[in-house]
Amino acid sequence: MRKRKPPETSIARYDWSRARRGHWAGRLRTAKVVLLRPEVYDLFGSDEAVNAALTLIAQLRDIVSPRKRRARAA
Repeated sequence: MRKRKPPETSIARYDWSRARRGHWAGRLRTAKVVLLRPEVYDLFGSDEAVNAALTLIAQLRDIVSPRKRRARAA
């Protein structure tokens, strides 16, 4: 009898002999934290408002191209 292949959706089709437990755990544990000055936080009032403002600035940066500087006439 031939050995059946496990179905494509089955986890049994992977070779787990060389697997390492917790290989990526250290990277996921570290959080990215940015500290704001209290006066900056007071301007926005919440972390969601700060994130929304920074997202908008990043989108505008991609839309608006910087002006090219002209060479000074001598």
